[in-house]
Amino acid sequence: MKNNSLCEIAKIMERADSLLFLTHVIIDGDAAGSAAALCRVMEGMGKTAHVYAGEELPNNIKFLEYESFINNEEDLLEEYDLTVAVDCSDTGRFENRAACYDKGKVSINIDHHMTNAGYADYNYVDGDAAAAGEIVFRLIKTAGWDIDAKTAEALYVAIVTDTGQFQYSSTTSETHRIAAELIDKGIDLNTISVNVYQSVRKLKYILQGEILRTVEFRENDRFAIAFADQDMFKRTGSEIQDSDGIVELLRDIDTVEVSAFAKETAPGVMKLGFRSKYDINVGELSAKFGGGGHAKAAGCTVNGGIEDVKKAIYPEISKLFENRKSRS
Repeated sequence: MKNNSLCEIAKIMERADSLLFLTHVIIDGDAAGSAAALCRVMEGMGKTAHVYAGEELPNNIKFLEYESFINNEEDLLEEYDLTVAVDCSDTGRFENRAACYDKGKVSINIDHHMTNAGYADYNYVDGDAAAAGEIVFRLIKTAGWDIDAKTAEALYVAIVTDTGQFQYSSTTSETHRIAAELIDKGIDLNTISVNVYQSVRKLKYILQGEILRTVEFRENDRFAIAFADQDMFKRTGSEIQDSDGIVELLRDIDTVEVSAFAKETAPGVMKLGFRSKYDINVGELSAKFGGGGHAKAAGCTVNGGIEDVKKAIYPEISKLFENRKSRS
């Protein structure tokens, strides 16, 4: 893959009069914040710009949404000068938004997932970046574009959520310097914290209790996995987004080195998230099932139900721990 420079990416965006920003499905803070920031900057330059979310934003980041976020495909323009994908490791992450990606005469891919092979006309992929928002910040600074308080807020949310509040090993001194500069733009940290971390729906806790009853431990308690199917969401009256955070909760158990959470997002479709504490690369594990991500945070899809997930994942988990044992 040829990685274009940030200067090249900036010039292409500056030449476009209309831009469509696309995020991955099951949108998170990094995707929403990065897209919102770039959209605001382009609008500030007098351009027509939209973010196509294609779904409701989770409650904790809904405050980032504004009038340029479009959820209905029919409300989009027939054609855009440029489509920009942010935080999407491959085109499969668009799922039902693939046709929208093709609305652009030219395409750009901005991402921080190491498995991204470059699928756009122009690509900027930095697997060492802590978040897509970190790359977007560097792009804006390289181009000399303005960052107002609302843009800074969106970028801060992108970075703080994808670094686990600056806890993940992907966090660097540069990450903290960027955060400091964004804070200096006048963002309201209390408002961000209350929205992102202190506005949990009661139904989320009800669902969480159900999910935790499904936890299975393997590999001498070094691996933990939990499950949620469509029936569980219906029974508790919760939504899929209410299951966010389970995989991190399992990872935080003292004996656990690798955690996983499998949720049924559609009948017979199980989406898995993996987290790793130490040296086991869950990005490589996810890639075996057509997914991807980072060494310590990744995901994939397995067709079938909970038992199909177990049959597919458990042997691979055993191999990972056996291979590590043989290397030591």
